[in-house]
Amino acid sequence: MRRAGRRIALSLAAIVLAGWASGAQQPDFDLLIVNATIIDGTGAPARRGVIAIKDGRIVRVAPAVSGAARERLDATGLTVAPGFIDVHTHADDLADHPAAANFVAMGVTTIVAGNCGSSALEIGDALERIRQTRAAVNFATLIGHNTVRSAVMGASQREAAVDEIAKMRALVFRGMVEGAIGFSTGLQYVPGTYAKANEIIELARAAANERGLYATHMRNEGTALLDSVRESIRVAELLDMRLEISHLKVDSPKQWGTSAAALALIDDARRRGVKVALDSVSGVGARRRRGGHPRAAQRSSHLAADQDRDQIAGRGARLHRSVVGDGRQLSR
Repeated sequence: MRRAGRRIALSLAAIVLAGWASGAQQPDFDLLIVNATIIDGTGAPARRGVIAIKDGRIVRVAPAVSGAARERLDATGLTVAPGFIDVHTHADDLADHPAAANFVAMGVTTIVAGNCGSSALEIGDALERIRQTRAAVNFATLIGHNTVRSAVMGASQREAAVDEIAKMRALVFRGMVEGAIGFSTGLQYVPGTYAKANEIIELARAAANERGLYATHMRNEGTALLDSVRESIRVAELLDMRLEISHLKVDSPKQWGTSAAALALIDDARRRGVKVALDSVSGVGARRRRGGHPRAAQRSSHLAADQDRDQIAGRGARLHRSVVGDGRQLSR
């Protein structure tokens, strides 16, 4: 009996010691990213620090972090930031390309599709297919005006009748219920270009009632740019919904240099309480030459185009910080 008791005691002691040993061997973190230049997305200045990750989550961000880690990554000379949100993509076919290598390579971890009036019609089915592929990026979509108009009216070159607007509105509502984050238009494209303002307002209303936003590829981005900005703002103001003006630019050479007037309309709307943001496309204006010699008039016009681009890009970044915030509003 005494020997059996000793064996039991020794076995218990071994178990306790093994537990202590295994506990001592467990690191505090899975990964420490050290010596990183950290940009945290809040608008605060970049700073040096350490990022601690445990169980797939960031658990600490500080100038220094004590504790052991399974892995340690020296990020000297590198910048660490939250994944970027690309609010204007046409990656509606994400389920066919779930690795999303082009986005991941640029640090984009969330994309928004369904822009410019084109999207899946069956939003629920599209989202479920993406879930099944376990895509590498987060995905959100708008419900597109051209998509629902085509479903109800085909390419008819006319105003929508009352019953047709009702059918389209039902499709927008269904898309919102199934997970869309808002309503988009592509008013330079067929068939959206045939729609009058009342049609846009009524369909956007279905999204606004579900707390969705309105994103628009405006009716004209050149000779009638300012009228198009006013039309877009009017929709958002009437419905008290967030507005995203897609790829704002001045695409008519005759109008280059008018970005200040367009931005002034947006600023004035924001002072009235309208929630307006915009996105823009980066690029360098081409310098066309004739006979190998630069033409002064063209050089002056392209300089104006570059100034338009720079003004719009700078304003867009500031407006997004105030309207969209840290991206959490993507989920309604």
